[in-house]
Amino acid sequence: MADHGKGDAETTPALSGHLQDTPARQTARAVIRDIVLKLDPDVIALLEDAALSPDAGGVQRSVSDALALGARPDDLADFYIPAIARAMGDRWCEDQMSFASVTIGVSRLQTMLHILGPQWRAERAISPTAPAIMLVVPEDAHHTLGAMILSGQLRRRGFSVRLVLGAKPAEIAQRVCRTTFDAVFVSAARGQTLDSLRQIIENIKTVADNPPPIVVGGSILDVQSVADILALTGADHATGKPDEALRICGLLTKEQTIANFRTGE
Repeated sequence: MADHGKGDAETTPALSGHLQDTPARQTARAVIRDIVLKLDPDVIALLEDAALSPDAGGVQRSVSDALALGARPDDLADFYIPAIARAMGDRWCEDQMSFASVTIGVSRLQTMLHILGPQWRAERAISPTAPAIMLVVPEDAHHTLGAMILSGQLRRRGFSVRLVLGAKPAEIAQRVCRTTFDAVFVSAARGQTLDSLRQIIENIKTVADNPPPIVVGGSILDVQSVADILALTGADHATGKPDEALRICGLLTKEQTIANFRTGE
């Protein structure tokens, strides 16, 4: 998320020594519960408080406490942490949180992901013949939480994922040349320019002899049409749905049938 001048740490609510259950926090929790109704509000409160607390040591305790309450590690990664991150983003947009607070909070959420599943962030696969995906977050992107969550989801589904954060277009293209990938997913935020995406995609298609399909996803789809993204970047596909990206790249039927994500029932 880019800072477009909405508030600062001195004029908007930021991290404080004593967290109070303010109306803003009550509203944020209500938003989270509306997003995913089956999430446990006690678990949400634990993780949110740890993300916003001035005590960084509370992150480890909050994960342990959430697991003790019966939450599953993959549910924390796939549902709870994204919901809290979305609520933080909404509060920043409404001038209820400073950019600094959101940045610290998202960083704490990323730490939770690391604690929950070290193997989910490793560049490994359950099979040496598993489909390989490069997941790219362009340079100058401020937050990488969404890509980290997606990479963990894909790895748990049996894919080999190379997560590339903040690399320059030429470097991304060289990595595609050095390794055989079945697809390249580019995660682009709202503030990403189509020209910067075009540079990434042009480099890949120019350098690689047989480039894999390239899919653009992320919140950029909230502000740009699929038609414009495809026409102005050279991407092969654009979608905000991971399953659709896998399907259009022919990866859901490759090697084996892969079970869908659990939906929390």
